[in-house]
Amino acid sequence: MTEKDVEVIKDLLSKAVTKAYAAGKRAAKDPYRQTERRLRAYPVLKRNVERYKADIEDIKREDFGKSQSLVLFRRNSGQPPKKDLDEIREEKIIEVRAKLLRDEKETREIEMALAYVRDYPYYGLIEMIYFQGLEQVEIEDRLHCDRSTIYRNRKILVSRISEVLYGADAL
Repeated sequence: MTEKDVEVIKDLLSKAVTKAYAAGKRAAKDPYRQTERRLRAYPVLKRNVERYKADIEDIKREDFGKSQSLVLFRRNSGQPPKKDLDEIREEKIIEVRAKLLRDEKETREIEMALAYVRDYPYYGLIEMIYFQGLEQVEIEDRLHCDRSTIYRNRKILVSRISEVLYGADAL
């Protein structure tokens, strides 16, 4: 192996290590970012749960048999399905119930993680930032503290929530 070959190998290794380090740094932030996304989605998921429950009740009362806008066909047959009203209702309820269960599970996980940090002095930051969507200046005025205090405590809270949601992957 020549000196030039050794230099090329060193250069390639250096680039690979730099890329791996950068990728590791990005991956370390993924649970944190995912936690923020989940926190921002929480209020919407809570509303979805209520809406899905109401939708299921509406489907139970709806008369699909008389609807001109609801036409169900079997695939590749061109024939209308031979389903009665109860079967159509049950299929629709199953679809909505799957969404309901998914969103309920997610809200329970988030609520469990929030309970873990609820006693933290700056817990209100989570609600103000992620649930109410308040601006930085509004939060500073409400809490009577500076930007760095808000940033530091938000980072601590989201990191703790992330640890509950993602376990060792968040470390």
